[in-house]
Parts: sequence; structure tokens; C-alpha cells
Amino acid sequence: MTIQQLRTFCAVVEEESFHRAADRLYMAQASVSQQIAALEKYYSVRLFIRNGRSFSITSEGLSLYKWAKEILALIDAIPDKFMELHSQSEGKLVLGASTLAGNYILPPILKKFKETFPKVELSVHIGYGNEMVERVRNGTLDLAIVGKNVHWANDPDVKFLPIAVDNLSLIAAKGHPLTRRAMVYPQELAEPYTLIHSRPGSAMRSMVEDYLRQENVTPKSILEMGNHETIKKAVEQGLGIALISTVCISRETASGQLVNIPLLNLDKISRQFILVSKQRREYNYLEKSFVDMLTNLISPNIKA
Repeated sequence: MTIQQLRTFCAVVEEESFHRAADRLYMAQASVSQQIAALEKYYSVRLFIRNGRSFSITSEGLSLYKWAKEILALIDAIPDKFMELHSQSEGKLVLGASTLAGNYILPPILKKFKETFPKVELSVHIGYGNEMVERVRNGTLDLAIVGKNVHWANDPDVKFLPIAVDNLSLIAAKGHPLTRRAMVYPQELAEPYTLIHSRPGSAMRSMVEDYLRQENVTPKSILEMGNHETIKKAVEQGLGIALISTVCISRETASGQLVNIPLLNLDKISRQFILVSKQRREYNYLEKSFVDMLTNLISPNIKA
């Protein structure tokens, strides 16, 4: 006797038809008949009385249907029971993230994780990507989310899982002359506009410089700001325009505070966000749960 045989039997009873039960279970009708026959042989009872193309269920069949539904309900509840059991898990998960990932990718995943595992202690560390990779390598972080750097690609001590794509957007304040354009061309960034830059050495600064270099553009007026939030506020106040990570502007563009302006060839510049973990080590239950939530909850617009 198998679980599938019980499911098939219940489907025949509920559909009152071998044919409809086969359709419901995506099986051949002959396979349905074989499974019912196997059940009858296993229990040495008749489950149905056949009369040509019609049939009726026997008293033994009715009893088996009741018991089978109880058994299947218990089996189908097992995943929820395990989730309930794991939700009571206690332990600690130590995470790391680069500034961009920590501010704009992690928060909804952390919220969901904490709701699912209220007794687990979470510790989150934000810093430069290379620092986070090093901390995963030396074991002081369990997992980290950072922007990919080609210098880490062949590191034998850590492994990388692509989780999202980071693109650039050209943003300006509402009412800026460029916001009325269907397309802006790279050379127009040279003047007369002030280009607001992130700090030297940041991943976003490198992406912007790659784009400007490819398009042979040298801005005449540059204003350097500390981080993404500062840049957005400066643009909103009309201090200039900026090339900035698309990940971090969804709230402002949705509210109309900032305008995302089409810029020629900007879609050619991108990088991956990656999940960093220790090489040659399997995820434990908490880590696997976090990774599953991360891949399920991350915005479809930035998925790798």
C-alpha cells in the first residue's frame, strides 16, 4: 500500500469517476484502475461494486475513505508542523552586507526572518564589500551580501551565489529640464549640469566612472557626496543630477520626488549582488531558511 494509492482512491470517490480522477491526478485511467486493484488486493476487500461503466462504493470503501482522509490530512500537515517546530528554533545568525545591500535589500528579508524565527538572535554588520568577504572567510560572519568584485572571483575559501543585478539610473529633481526629454545622450552630462558623485573608491563610483569612460565623457562640474541618501537629497534640492544605483531610488521615483531619466547606453553598465558563504560547508537550517527567503522575497526588478 502506498500514499499515492490512497490519494488515487480518494480522488475516485470524490470525483465519482475513474476518468475524472485520472484527469485530476494527471494519470492514465488504466493507472488509476491498477492502483485501486492493488489496494483491494492489499486489504483483501472490495472497495467498489462495478456495474458496466458505473460503480458504487462498498461499506469497506466508505470506511477506508474516512481513514484515508485522516491519514492524508496528517501527512499533508507535516511541512507546516516542521515550520512550526523550526519557528521555535533558537540560535544565532551573523550577517554582513555592503552599504547598498544593507540599506535596500536586507530590511524586508530580515523582517520576514524575524517573524518566522522570533527566538533566533540576528546580528547584522554593514561595511565595505571586501571587509565582508574577509569576515566570511575567517568565520566571523555566516553569510554576507555584497556587490560583486572581479578580484574575488577565484577565491578558494568562499563561494558566491548571484542574487540580484545592480543597474544605474540617471536622476534629477522634478521640473529639471532633462526630465522633459525622451532620451538624454551621454555627452550632455559634460555640461552645463553638475554631476553629483559618490565617494571615491565606492562600487557605485566605479560603475559611474566605467560608464563615463566608455562614453568618453568628462563632466565639467562635479559635487562629491558621502552616500546614496545624501546624493538623493542633494539631487532633490536641485544641486545637480546623479548617476545612482537603481536599487535605492524606487521610493523616491514612485512618490515623484525624483525622476528617472532615460540615458543612452546606461543599460550596458551593471554588476551583480552576490551572497557570500564559506566554501566547502553546507548551509545549516537557519542559513538555508535565510537564503530561501532572500531568493523568494527579493524584488523581481533586480533579480539576477
